[in-house]
Amino acid sequence: MRCLAPTAPLLASLALLLLGCAPRLVPFTHELRVQHGLSDRDVKGLQFYVSHEIALRRELTAESSRITSSHTLLLVSGKVIEEVVVEERTPGVVVGARGGVLSVSFEPGTSLTFSAAPDPDPPAPASPFPGFATPPDPFPGNAAPLLAIPSAAGEAATLGGNYWLAAGPGGEVRYQGKAFSAIEDSLRAHLLIDADALEEVALRRTVLPGVRLSGR
Repeated sequence: MRCLAPTAPLLASLALLLLGCAPRLVPFTHELRVQHGLSDRDVKGLQFYVSHEIALRRELTAESSRITSSHTLLLVSGKVIEEVVVEERTPGVVVGARGGVLSVSFEPGTSLTFSAAPDPDPPAPASPFPGFATPPDPFPGNAAPLLAIPSAAGEAATLGGNYWLAAGPGGEVRYQGKAFSAIEDSLRAHLLIDADALEEVALRRTVLPGVRLSGR
Protein backbone atom coordinates (compact mmCIF):
# COMPACT_ATOMS: atom_id res chain seq x y z
CA MET A 1 0.00 0.00 0.00
CA ARG A 2 1.45 3.38 -1.04
CA CYS A 3 1.24 6.46 1.20
CA LEU A 4 0.50 9.60 -0.76
CA ALA A 5 2.46 12.73 0.10
CA PRO A 6 0.24 15.66 1.14
CA THR A 7 -0.38 18.16 -1.63
CA ALA A 8 0.44 21.86 -1.35
CA PRO A 9 -3.25 22.92 -1.03
CA LEU A 10 -3.71 20.38 1.77
CA LEU A 11 -0.63 21.67 3.62
CA ALA A 12 -1.89 25.23 3.24
CA SER A 13 -5.30 24.26 4.62
CA LEU A 14 -3.70 22.53 7.60
CA ALA A 15 -1.55 25.59 8.30
CA LEU A 16 -4.59 27.87 8.23
CA LEU A 17 -6.43 25.49 10.56
CA LEU A 18 -3.57 25.54 13.07
CA LEU A 19 -3.38 29.33 12.88
CA GLY A 20 -7.11 29.56 13.47
CA CYS A 21 -6.73 27.52 16.67
CA ALA A 22 -4.00 29.79 18.08
CA PRO A 23 -5.16 32.39 20.63
CA ARG A 24 -5.70 35.91 19.30
CA LEU A 25 -3.61 37.74 21.88
CA VAL A 26 -4.09 41.44 22.60
CA PRO A 27 -2.66 43.69 25.35
CA PHE A 28 -4.73 43.57 28.53
CA THR A 29 -5.20 47.25 29.34
CA HIS A 30 -6.92 48.83 32.31
CA GLU A 31 -9.33 50.51 29.88
CA LEU A 32 -10.24 47.07 28.50
CA ARG A 33 -10.80 45.82 32.02
CA VAL A 34 -13.11 48.73 32.83
CA GLN A 35 -14.96 48.31 29.52
CA HIS A 36 -15.79 44.69 30.35
CA GLY A 37 -16.49 45.42 34.02
CA LEU A 38 -13.97 42.87 35.30
CA SER A 39 -13.58 42.83 39.07
CA ASP A 40 -10.54 41.62 40.99
CA ARG A 41 -12.29 38.27 41.30
CA ASP A 42 -13.08 38.12 37.58
CA VAL A 43 -9.47 38.51 36.44
CA LYS A 44 -8.46 35.47 38.53
CA GLY A 45 -10.52 33.33 36.15
CA LEU A 46 -8.75 34.51 32.99
CA GLN A 47 -5.74 33.07 31.18
CA PHE A 48 -2.96 35.62 30.68
CA TYR A 49 0.29 35.56 28.69
CA VAL A 50 3.44 37.67 28.90
CA SER A 51 4.34 39.84 25.90
CA HIS A 52 8.16 39.82 26.15
CA GLU A 53 10.75 37.54 27.66
CA ILE A 54 11.45 38.38 31.29
CA ALA A 55 15.03 37.74 32.42
CA LEU A 56 15.92 38.33 36.06
CA ARG A 57 19.40 38.05 37.58
CA ARG A 58 20.95 38.32 41.03
CA GLU A 59 24.47 37.72 42.27
CA LEU A 60 24.81 34.78 44.62
CA THR A 61 26.83 35.02 47.80
CA ALA A 62 27.62 32.44 50.46
CA GLU A 63 24.53 33.63 52.34
CA SER A 64 22.22 33.52 49.28
CA SER A 65 23.37 30.38 47.50
CA ARG A 66 20.09 28.50 47.82
CA ILE A 67 18.09 28.44 44.58
CA THR A 68 15.16 26.47 43.21
CA SER A 69 15.62 23.64 40.72
CA SER A 70 13.94 25.64 37.93
CA HIS A 71 16.53 28.44 37.98
CA THR A 72 19.88 28.63 36.19
CA LEU A 73 23.35 29.42 37.53
CA LEU A 74 25.70 31.44 35.31
CA LEU A 75 29.32 32.47 35.67
CA VAL A 76 29.63 36.08 34.49
CA SER A 77 32.79 38.17 35.04
CA GLY A 78 33.86 35.79 37.77
CA LYS A 79 30.56 36.13 39.63
CA VAL A 80 28.01 33.38 40.20
CA ILE A 81 24.66 34.65 38.93
CA GLU A 82 21.21 33.14 39.40
CA GLU A 83 18.98 33.71 36.38
CA VAL A 84 15.20 33.31 36.12
CA VAL A 85 13.64 33.43 32.65
CA VAL A 86 9.96 33.67 31.70
CA GLU A 87 9.80 33.16 27.95
CA GLU A 88 7.65 35.28 25.66
CA ARG A 89 3.97 34.19 25.61
CA THR A 90 4.35 31.99 28.67
CA PRO A 91 0.85 31.47 30.16
CA GLY A 92 0.10 32.68 33.68
CA VAL A 93 -2.80 33.12 36.08
CA VAL A 94 -3.65 35.91 38.52
CA VAL A 95 -3.23 34.79 42.12
CA GLY A 96 -3.70 38.22 43.69
CA ALA A 97 -5.46 41.41 42.59
CA ARG A 98 -5.77 44.84 44.12
CA GLY A 99 -7.14 47.53 41.83
CA GLY A 100 -4.46 48.28 39.25
CA VAL A 101 -1.97 45.74 40.61
CA LEU A 102 -2.03 42.06 39.60
CA SER A 103 0.15 39.24 40.95
CA VAL A 104 0.61 36.69 38.16
CA SER A 105 2.00 33.19 38.65
CA PHE A 106 4.06 31.53 35.90
CA GLU A 107 5.17 28.62 38.13
CA PRO A 108 3.46 27.12 41.18
CA GLY A 109 4.01 28.95 44.45
CA THR A 110 5.53 32.12 42.98
CA SER A 111 4.32 35.27 41.24
CA LEU A 112 5.44 38.50 39.58
CA THR A 113 3.73 41.87 40.01
CA PHE A 114 2.24 43.79 37.08
CA SER A 115 0.76 47.28 37.44
CA ALA A 116 -1.41 49.42 35.18
CA ALA A 117 0.57 52.39 33.90
CA PRO A 118 1.16 54.43 30.72
CA ASP A 119 3.79 53.17 28.27
CA PRO A 120 7.18 53.67 29.99
CA ASP A 121 8.99 53.65 26.60
CA PRO A 122 12.44 52.72 27.93
CA PRO A 123 15.43 53.18 25.62
CA ALA A 124 17.00 50.18 23.93
CA PRO A 125 19.05 48.39 26.61
CA ALA A 126 22.75 47.72 26.24
CA SER A 127 23.77 44.24 25.17
CA PRO A 128 24.61 41.98 28.13
CA PHE A 129 27.68 40.84 26.18
CA PRO A 130 28.99 43.98 24.40
CA GLY A 131 32.28 42.46 23.23
CA PHE A 132 35.29 40.38 24.11
CA ALA A 133 37.59 43.26 25.01
CA THR A 134 35.73 44.24 28.18
CA PRO A 135 34.03 42.01 30.79
CA PRO A 136 30.24 41.88 30.37
CA ASP A 137 27.99 43.61 32.87
CA PRO A 138 26.03 40.88 34.72
CA PHE A 139 23.17 43.31 35.42
CA PRO A 140 22.62 45.38 32.25
CA GLY A 141 19.54 47.56 31.91
CA ASN A 142 19.53 48.84 35.50
CA ALA A 143 19.19 52.43 34.30
CA ALA A 144 15.89 51.79 32.51
CA PRO A 145 12.90 53.90 33.58
CA LEU A 146 10.89 52.46 36.42
CA LEU A 147 7.24 51.56 36.72
CA ALA A 148 5.66 52.88 39.89
CA ILE A 149 2.92 50.83 41.50
CA PRO A 150 0.00 53.25 42.01
CA SER A 151 -0.97 53.96 45.57
CA ALA A 152 -4.48 53.31 46.79
CA ALA A 153 -5.11 57.03 47.31
CA GLY A 154 -4.14 58.16 43.81
CA GLU A 155 -5.09 54.98 42.00
CA ALA A 156 -8.26 56.23 40.32
CA ALA A 157 -6.47 59.24 38.83
CA THR A 158 -3.37 57.43 37.57
CA LEU A 159 -4.63 54.07 36.31
CA GLY A 160 -4.57 53.40 32.60
CA GLY A 161 -2.62 51.60 29.89
CA ASN A 162 -1.09 48.14 29.88
CA TYR A 163 -0.29 46.02 32.91
CA TRP A 164 3.52 46.27 32.93
CA LEU A 165 6.05 44.28 34.92
CA ALA A 166 6.52 46.38 38.06
CA ALA A 167 10.06 47.33 39.08
CA GLY A 168 11.56 49.28 41.93
CA PRO A 169 14.70 51.46 42.15
CA GLY A 170 17.48 50.34 39.81
CA GLY A 171 15.17 48.00 37.90
CA GLU A 172 14.76 45.78 40.95
CA VAL A 173 12.10 43.07 40.75
CA ARG A 174 11.03 41.02 43.78
CA TYR A 175 10.65 37.31 43.12
CA GLN A 176 10.34 34.55 45.72
CA GLY A 177 11.13 37.17 48.36
CA LYS A 178 14.49 38.00 46.76
CA ALA A 179 15.70 41.07 44.85
CA PHE A 180 16.56 40.49 41.17
CA SER A 181 17.69 42.88 38.44
CA ALA A 182 15.57 42.96 35.27
CA ILE A 183 17.74 42.80 32.13
CA GLU A 184 17.33 43.26 28.38
CA ASP A 185 13.65 43.79 27.37
CA SER A 186 12.19 42.65 30.70
CA LEU A 187 10.71 46.06 31.54
CA ARG A 188 8.82 45.99 28.22
CA ALA A 189 6.91 42.91 29.40
CA HIS A 190 3.17 43.36 29.87
CA LEU A 191 0.14 41.12 30.09
CA LEU A 192 -1.69 39.76 27.03
CA ILE A 193 -5.06 38.06 26.87
CA ASP A 194 -6.96 35.96 24.33
CA ALA A 195 -9.45 38.40 22.80
CA ASP A 196 -11.97 35.63 22.06
CA ALA A 197 -11.85 34.35 25.64
CA LEU A 198 -12.40 37.89 26.92
CA GLU A 199 -15.47 38.27 24.70
CA GLU A 200 -16.86 34.99 26.06
CA VAL A 201 -16.50 36.32 29.60
CA ALA A 202 -18.29 39.51 28.61
CA LEU A 203 -21.14 37.51 27.08
CA ARG A 204 -21.51 35.37 30.17
CA ARG A 205 -21.73 38.52 32.24
CA THR A 206 -24.30 40.35 30.07
CA VAL A 207 -26.57 37.79 28.37
CA LEU A 208 -29.54 36.81 30.54
CA PRO A 209 -31.35 33.51 29.95
CA GLY A 210 -34.79 34.89 30.89
CA VAL A 211 -37.42 33.54 33.31
CA ARG A 212 -40.35 31.30 32.35
CA LEU A 213 -43.58 30.64 34.19
CA SER A 214 -43.86 27.23 35.81
CA GLY A 215 -44.99 24.61 33.28
CA ARG A 216 -44.29 26.77 30.23
